Amino acid sequence: MSAGPLIASGVGILLLVATAYILIGGTLVTTEVMVEAQSNLATYQEARMRTAIAIQNTSIADSALFVEVKNTGSEPVVGIPSIDVYLQSGGVPVYIPYGNWSNIPYGNWSKVNITPDEVHPGELDPGETLNLSVTYQDISPTWVQVVTPNGVSSSAYITGE
Repeated sequence: MSAGPLIASGVGILLLVATAYILIGGTLVTTEVMVEAQSNLATYQEARMRTAIAIQNTSIADSALFVEVKNTGSEPVVGIPSIDVYLQSGGVPVYIPYGNWSNIPYGNWSKVNITPDEVHPGELDPGETLNLSVTYQDISPTWVQVVTPNGVSSSAYITGE
C-alpha cells in the first residue's frame, strides 16, 4: 500500500479542521459584535427614557427669541451645541443651527446661561434650566421645538412680544 492516499486523507482532514476552526471563529466574532451592539443600544435607550425636557417660557425682543428649557428628566443633557432648534414660520419648520455665524440664511441660536449650574458646569443637569437666545431674520416664528442630542424633544407656541 502506498503513502499517497494516506497523505491525501491527512491533508483533507487538516483542511476540514482548519475550515471548521475559521468558520467557528468567524461566528464567535460576529456574535460578540452583535451582543456588544445590542448592549450599547439598550444603554442608549435607557438613557433616552430617563431624558425629558420642557419649554418653560418663550419671549421675543428685537428679532431675538428667548427660550427657557428645563431638564425635567433624571439624565443630564451633555453636548449643548448638539441640541437642535427648529422654528415654524408660515407653517414651515426652519432649522436653526448653533453658533454665532452671520452667513446663516435664517439665523442661529446660542446658549445664554444655565441656572443653576453648580453640579456639572456646562451640562444641563436634572432640574436646571437652559436659556437659549435664537436670533432670526426673514421669518416670523410662531412655534419653537428643541431637540436633545439623543432625540428627546419639547415644543411650544411662541408667546409674548
